[in-house]
Amino acid sequence: MSNLTEAVPELYDPALSVKVVGVAKKYDTDPNGPPPSRTPEYTVPGGPNNYHCSKNVTAWTQGFFPGTLWLLADRADLDPSSIDKHYSKEALIKLARRWQADFKYQARPSPNHDQGFRFQLSYGRDYAMTGDEEAKKVLIDAAESLVDRYSPSAGCIRSWDSMTHVKDGYKYTEEKKDEHYLVIIDNMMNLDLLYEATKLTGDERYVNVANHQAEKSLISHVRKNYTTYHVANFDQKTGLPIELRTAQGYADDSVWSRGQAWAIYGYGQSLRTGRQDFIDTARKLTDVFISLLGPTGVPEWDFKAPKPCPYDASAATITAVGMIWLYKLILPTDKSAAEAYLNRAIKLVQDTVRECLTPTATLKENGEVDFGKDGWETILQVGSKA
Repeated sequence: MSNLTEAVPELYDPALSVKVVGVAKKYDTDPNGPPPSRTPEYTVPGGPNNYHCSKNVTAWTQGFFPGTLWLLADRADLDPSSIDKHYSKEALIKLARRWQADFKYQARPSPNHDQGFRFQLSYGRDYAMTGDEEAKKVLIDAAESLVDRYSPSAGCIRSWDSMTHVKDGYKYTEEKKDEHYLVIIDNMMNLDLLYEATKLTGDERYVNVANHQAEKSLISHVRKNYTTYHVANFDQKTGLPIELRTAQGYADDSVWSRGQAWAIYGYGQSLRTGRQDFIDTARKLTDVFISLLGPTGVPEWDFKAPKPCPYDASAATITAVGMIWLYKLILPTDKSAAEAYLNRAIKLVQDTVRECLTPTATLKENGEVDFGKDGWETILQVGSKA
């Protein structure tokens, strides 16, 4: 089942490009003025189903939307039939660059650890597709900002300067930074940005920081049963975890599905290193994730939360990509296992599309977009934002 266009035809419908471009044009309220400073991020549960646009200055997901536009531009070459005939590759690139322009200044210094999300999906795609030197510089600056947040004594990158949105948040204020060192499993999503920076510059500092980050999560975020914690608080002098908890899952000892997905994808990025311990960890994390799926095959927000529990489509799609990383990792040595992960990734996407795909958008004769039944502007429903 390796032909994705046949396995999941819904994701290659040119109507998806209509929806994404429609959103890009709708929320760029001054196309001839400064680039948008707020980026489409989520819809409010219960409706309406139009996007809430978050301020780039405080967001962490602003790279996702221009990244989607870059993926459409790539598809214009790889599979032209999946792009509406009204959109050229050049027009899609122009839109992507406009939507990423406003937050370029966040490359360095960084407000937190979320640089892979912000920049590899946007400027990283730009450089990979076009060879643009400015995009390359932004990408390297973003990687350097992660090195700025790395502590040799702690052995990892600080994720958050504060964690005040939990009940005992008074203990984790920015004023008390000397008393905590917060690292979340999401940090694993920065590894490939750091590996790429070493490839681009030859500077081994980036790959060393990435490997240290993955090693540190092995003794903190990854439990013995290969489920994961969300937040680890480290002793800044010894580098040992002193507290393991959640900030976004159901409970400290539960299994927040998106956190598990971040870990799967993050260790899957060890394709760059070939390290067997990372590969083995990625496989075990994935096997546990699959074992926890319910009858519909779509992950819930937290696998251990009381039922009924809402889906998290984002956890599904992240894990599916992580399994594709795994497929590439182990194909040379274990073709049967590799193909099993690939087929399981496809099934996960199929299940998620069946349960979560939003209605089709259409392009009117006057160029306006009809977002379809109930006005859904997103491609999938129930992808958590926090």
